[in-house]
Amino acid sequence: MDSFSKFTQNVSTNWSPFAEKVGKSFTQYKQLASEKLTSNAEVTELPTDYVALEQRYEAVRQATMSLVRLSRSYTAAPTQFDVQALQQQFTSLTAKIGARRDAETVSAAQKREEESVPNTLQHALARASLDVSERIGLEEPLGAALFKFGSIEEKVGNEKLQQDRSIHAKFIDPMAASLDSGFALAQNARKEVAAARLSLDAAKAAFKGAKSGHADAARRNVETAEDHFVTVVEEAMGLMRAVVESPAPLRYLSDLVAAQLAFHKEAAALLADLAPEIEEIQVTQEALYRHENK
Repeated sequence: MDSFSKFTQNVSTNWSPFAEKVGKSFTQYKQLASEKLTSNAEVTELPTDYVALEQRYEAVRQATMSLVRLSRSYTAAPTQFDVQALQQQFTSLTAKIGARRDAETVSAAQKREEESVPNTLQHALARASLDVSERIGLEEPLGAALFKFGSIEEKVGNEKLQQDRSIHAKFIDPMAASLDSGFALAQNARKEVAAARLSLDAAKAAFKGAKSGHADAARRNVETAEDHFVTVVEEAMGLMRAVVESPAPLRYLSDLVAAQLAFHKEAAALLADLAPEIEEIQVTQEALYRHENK
């Protein structure tokens, strides 16, 4: 019997907070339904400062999510479709200029390419160019040019990988972490404000319709709900302000720009060295072509 009494006491102790939580949620749900279905329902307005801050916060939150998503796409490896399309284009090129190739060799090369997807599109260009240059022959102008081009593109691809690693470490990862920390706390606080507002308006409605014997208790419920509402609004504003005024995103953005700048500087330098070499081969070949076709 004593064991049963202890069991019922434990159930009662554990059930009370749960029942209270369910009851509060149900009250808020009823209030929300009343506001949706009743055109003249009284709704407590949020402070003007809170509304303005919430708009600023939401703009920052949406911008952060978009930048993280787009940056991940920017640093992502090329899709299989991109690589296959590139391979098909180069295969078409070699089919026109390399009639002396052996068909089985081409098939094997294509299979090797499909099994090893390049890390970047620059690497894809490099591998395809180098493969084609070998089949054409380095003694041919186009073969020599493609070999030079492929060698440089491989270096550009390596610089792209370095850029992507830097962007992930200094921009994407910390920005994504902020969505799971400061933004998450602010989001929960906003939900608490919405719930507190519904509880306050439900308490006001109950007080308005309370009978004389229950008026004092209903009034105390309103006062308690008002105090809680003010508290959660202040807490939410503090958390949203911390997000909006944080200098961290500017530091991350600066690192993103620095990573892109370093990549483009290196890529530009590599391509600047390559361009006159390709142009020289092109001019020489054009002169020979015109001479032989007079």
